[in-house]
Amino acid sequence: MIQGIGVDLADVEKVGKALSLHGEKFYSRVFSENERKAIKNAINKNEKKAFQKAAGYFAAKEAFLKALGAGLFSMPLNKIGILNAENGAPYINIDVETAGFLRSKFNKSFSSVKLSITHEKGFACAMVVLQ
Repeated sequence: MIQGIGVDLADVEKVGKALSLHGEKFYSRVFSENERKAIKNAINKNEKKAFQKAAGYFAAKEAFLKALGAGLFSMPLNKIGILNAENGAPYINIDVETAGFLRSKFNKSFSSVKLSITHEKGFACAMVVLQ
């Protein structure tokens, strides 16, 4: 049964500017350690694709919070981890402590989180379905 649906659109250029202007402060506040590593590794290869990745992560976090029925800063964004499976498919990783916080604060329980991220013409879009 579907418990929540969320969608978000992020401007790649705005996320890139935030990364460039605010550096580590923005990185550590918004992204998990694994995400920061992935973005920084991608910057070394192709800055444009790195900013797309960062915008996709940001959109996924907002979509997840919307699926919960929560506001953008209702919890630390760096506690919502976006990872990729071996086949490249994105997924949301929540640690046990954060899962308990979500249950108590938002009274939502879910056994599965479905995530899709796409990039097109300067935007990153993410959709989350909680089951």
